[in-house]
Amino acid sequence: MRLTVHCLDQLPAIHRHHVDIILQGRSLPEQAVFYLATFNDKAVALAWRRQERLDFIAVRDITRRRGIGRELLRQIRLEAKAAGLSRLTCNPAQAPEEQRAGLAAFLTSEGFGTQAGMLSCYLAK
Repeated sequence: MRLTVHCLDQLPAIHRHHVDIILQGRSLPEQAVFYLATFNDKAVALAWRRQERLDFIAVRDITRRRGIGRELLRQIRLEAKAAGLSRLTCNPAQAPEEQRAGLAAFLTSEGFGTQAGMLSCYLAK
């Protein structure tokens, strides 16, 4: 099977167990654009965006370093651009403290730059 990224208004109940593992105790917002990456019908990564703010992005620890986060971010960028947005921003403080440096390093490697304490990237026209 292939990695599939779904853009959703709400998360399907069938993936709730794996989503809870990814969330690590964090709760879901009531309204956002959700991005759920699945492999072999199991949720392996999750992100959500509200307008230009990427409020959450995480890959299950057992599936990291396999390009899943990169593909998830690529799909988020494509969908955000199609929605008429010109940039994305992310605050690394949204991650648990022990994961902030890793998140910042990942986003920086994917073209995000630091601006007023936030990481942001412009979406290609």
